[in-house]
Formats: sequence, structure tokens, C-alpha cells
Amino acid sequence: MMEKGIAVIGSTTIDKIIYRNRSWLKAGGVTLYSGTTYSRHGIKTLAITNIADRNPQIIDRLRKQRILVYNGQTRQTTHFINDIRTGNRRQKNPQRAAPISRRQILDHVKDVRFVHLGPLHPEDIVLGAIKSLKELELDVILDIQGLVRRVANENVYPAVSQHLSDALSVSQIVKANNHEYTVMLNYFQTDLAALMRRFKIREFIVTAGAGGGFVKEPTAEAISYAAATVTFRGDSTGAGDIFLAAYVVAHLFKRQSIAHACKYAAKLAARQIEGNYIKKDDLSLDDPKEHPF
Repeated sequence: MMEKGIAVIGSTTIDKIIYRNRSWLKAGGVTLYSGTTYSRHGIKTLAITNIADRNPQIIDRLRKQRILVYNGQTRQTTHFINDIRTGNRRQKNPQRAAPISRRQILDHVKDVRFVHLGPLHPEDIVLGAIKSLKELELDVILDIQGLVRRVANENVYPAVSQHLSDALSVSQIVKANNHEYTVMLNYFQTDLAALMRRFKIREFIVTAGAGGGFVKEPTAEAISYAAATVTFRGDSTGAGDIFLAAYVVAHLFKRQSIAHACKYAAKLAARQIEGNYIKKDDLSLDDPKEHPF
């Protein structure tokens, strides 16, 4: 395992998935999906997260993937409900853990090469904790998903958080899906090249599911990639987190080109959608009574 690894920061979740005519509970969040991807590639992986003491199964899922867990104090674990019965996923967020603090981050990132920020809602990581990353000489990877949504009456809606500018300003590699990307550009009223110059972003990744996506560098043409073939379409939860982590593994750790990294990341994301990468047994929470919604 690589001595200098990566710290993945964000919620670890209890997810209720509603798909076709059934529903089930499983562990999730960026710490699990991205963290597992890093760990399976021999990279030392830390999860900085907040999980309630009454949910030890969630921590167990992380540790079984050889992820070092640095868990803070919280009365409750973050819960999401993902309804994927239609083409557009509908989300609810009925419960949120305490925000990840500045001290949690600074105490545990001294021996890593990279930080992967994966907030799942605007209050997931306190603003001071995000700003503290400027003090460190680390590359920061950011998935903006939680910073372009708001939660009202447990429902999740698109909206740009006031924390997004600060998160972009500390990040070198940023990822958004196509919808999040559009919400972000509309908010800043600019194009991607100008945004990257403003925040000094080195690479911006945009994913569009079956439509593939692209990666933009500040002064070069965007590099497009195609989605990998999916032979069986199942639960796509976590596929974006896996794509980003696989891209980082291939491009930053293994020094592959952007095009090769995208191709590899698309392949792993497709395997996840088929149920053949991080499998059901790795995620399942088999006693619903312990994790009620």
C-alpha cells in the first residue's frame, strides 16, 4: 500500500434505494464509494467523516475495505432516500450528521498526498474546514455535488451553496455531472474557461452518464470521452464517486493521460451500475430495524 495516500472527506450515509418494485438499505457516501476505489488500488485511504455510535455497521463497511476511519462525534448519521424508479433520480435527505470540523481535517491530513472533498449537502463540511485546506501543500479534488443542492422539508433541490466559491478556490481538480455543471455556470454567469482562471482550477471533469463527458484544462481544448457499455442497468448510486476516484488513481497516481484515465474511470463506473464492482454484500445493511427512516 502506498505510504502517502489520500484523505476522503464527507458524509458516510445510510441510503434507502427505491428501484422498480422494491427498496433496500445500504451504506453509501463518497467515503465508501470513492474510498473503496482508492483502497482497492493499493492507495492508503483515510475517511474523515461523522457516523453515530449507534451505527457501527457503517464503520464496519469502511474498515472491511481497508479504509482508515477517523470518525467524529455526531448524534445521527446522514440518511438519503434515492428514488430511481424514473429516469431522473429524486432525493430526500431526512437526517444529517454533525458537520465535519476544521480540527478533524487538520488532525488527520498531515501524511497524505491528496485530499478528496465530497460534501453531500451544503453543511456537510464547515466553511472554516474547507478554507483551512489553503494552508496545506496538498492537491485537492472536489466533487461539487453537495454544494449545488439545498435541502428543504427533507427534499433535495438544485441550488448553489455560498460555500461553493471557497471550495473551488482550494481545489485543483473539480468534478460535476452535467446538471450540476449547468447550475454552477448559471450561478457564476460565466463560461468554464473563465471560471477555471478565476479559481485556478487545473482540470475540470464533467460527466453525463451514458452520454460520456469531457475534461477541460485551462488553455487546451476539452478532451471528450465515451461512456463504457453497460450490459445490465441496475442501481447507479455511487457511480459518479467511483468514476472520479478511478480517474484520480489513473491520472494522478499512475500518471496516465487524461484520455486513458477517463476510459478507465468509465469502465469502473459501468461495472458499478451493473453491480459488479462494489457489490451488494459490501454495502448491504441487513437489519432495517437498526436504521429506520
